[in-house]
Amino acid sequence: MAENDDSGLHGLQNPARSARSGHTKPAATEPQLSSSDHRTLERAIRGSVSSIVGASHPDSTAPHHGPNNGHDLALHPEHHPLARQMPGAEQAIGYRDSLLACLIDADPRRHRSFIEELVRASVPVRTLAVHLFAPVAAELGNRWCTDEADFMQVAVASTRLSMVVNHVSHAAAHSTVEPRAQRRILLTRTHGAQHTIGVSIVASCFRDMGWAVEGGSDLEIDESLYTRLSDKPYDLLGISVSRVDEVRNCSEVIRRVQATPKIRKMKIAVGGPAVVASPLAFQRIGADFVTRSALDVMQLASHV
Repeated sequence: MAENDDSGLHGLQNPARSARSGHTKPAATEPQLSSSDHRTLERAIRGSVSSIVGASHPDSTAPHHGPNNGHDLALHPEHHPLARQMPGAEQAIGYRDSLLACLIDADPRRHRSFIEELVRASVPVRTLAVHLFAPVAAELGNRWCTDEADFMQVAVASTRLSMVVNHVSHAAAHSTVEPRAQRRILLTRTHGAQHTIGVSIVASCFRDMGWAVEGGSDLEIDESLYTRLSDKPYDLLGISVSRVDEVRNCSEVIRRVQATPKIRKMKIAVGGPAVVASPLAFQRIGADFVTRSALDVMQLASHV
């Protein structure tokens, strides 16, 4: 999400907040939003804030890996035994409050200096992704849904977080020697998905593990995707899905890939807010991997 890419939503007031508080009565000429509409709006906002890490959404009731539920793991991945073993985990956890503070600070210089501090700290990017970036993104979503922040505050904070993720990820990539036989991933999104933090976090994980990362939130699942896939070989195609009603579009992409001899052996992974909210809807559409968290992405990258 770009700071100026609000799709005409500058004047948006939180209708979900108004409906819950009862303090604001919409004008008679304005359309009334049902409870279902309120939930849909909140889910969409959360999706633009936190893609892969959306398991903290209160509507998400599907089981998650580990001893704790998905809401707890989204905010506190250190409760998962595998996550606790990651190098630099404690240091990354210690940055959470500082990162949140600089994301919501009116002074933009604060988050820029925080980027420099993270780069100097030399904590592995994969550890930052799981223990810092993902939980902070989930917390931003929580603050919207609990009325602690309005749309524009969350939008600006999420844009800054995306900048932090991208800067730290690319700085780390430039400081390492790329392997000769690099595995390659192409990241894409469904039409309903926006420029999400989740895609940036996924890219940072794979880049940190030595993968060549191409595509991203600007690449939609249209004909340009198949052109990219035919131009060079990829080991993995990652699809970020924003809405559950896009499961059909996602399955059509998978079927087309699997029916094309040149690329049919490539693995396919799906993730994003829709997968987090309704993982069972994506279990039987032909994807090789269904991911619901940054930790899932880490495990996926090591098994392809």
